[in-house]
Amino acid sequence: MTWLVLLGTAGVLLVLSSILYLVDGWYWLGGTGVVLAIGYLAGTGWILRAGGLRGRGRAFHLFEHGFVHTAGKSAEVCPWNALLSVTVSGVRRSAAHRRTDWRFTVARADGHRVSFGRELPGAREFGEIVTGEVTRRTVPRLLAAVEGGERVTVGPFAVDRDGVEKEGERVPWSEVGEVGIDNGMVFVRRADGAPGPSALAGGMPNAVAFAELCCGARDAARRPHSAFGSGGVSGSNSLDV
Repeated sequence: MTWLVLLGTAGVLLVLSSILYLVDGWYWLGGTGVVLAIGYLAGTGWILRAGGLRGRGRAFHLFEHGFVHTAGKSAEVCPWNALLSVTVSGVRRSAAHRRTDWRFTVARADGHRVSFGRELPGAREFGEIVTGEVTRRTVPRLLAAVEGGERVTVGPFAVDRDGVEKEGERVPWSEVGEVGIDNGMVFVRRADGAPGPSALAGGMPNAVAFAELCCGARDAARRPHSAFGSGGVSGSNSLDV
């Protein structure tokens, strides 16, 4: 019941705050709020239906500061602040089926990984909550690092104060139009509509956080007197995610 109230209330508040951010022109914050609100409200529905994630001798239990994974007699605690990344992949069973089988791989800072998918009922809803919590903690940290002059690597992409790059293809923030995830691909689209660098979402940790990071950096670069997009050379420090 506690989680039902917390997630439901948080979802409603995020919807309201997202509307205010979008009205004020803070599009990346508004977009982040919408994504998180969907996750929280989906989690509310999941709790109402199931209240737990169980299957094939495994179980996941959601708590305020993280989740616990149990398998047989063993149990492992995964606090939100100890999670480094989430990788999300989806496979459609056949062209005739619209249903997509989702798989989530959660990596802790100590290198340990835990995966779950179709073998556990409610996996998608639970995975969206985990992805939202990791994204909410990851994006501000990475954005601050980029603003401080560091070069941040997320999967095959590199982000710094001047733009986003993959395998030598660089797009300055002034030319970035949209960064997102669609049809299993993480993409960067230029402001003139031309395609930029892209990567498979299923093989990229923190794909959602990367998209939000780029949107935040792009919007920051458009503000007056911003350290972003100034044309200078970013610092030599590098941060891999």
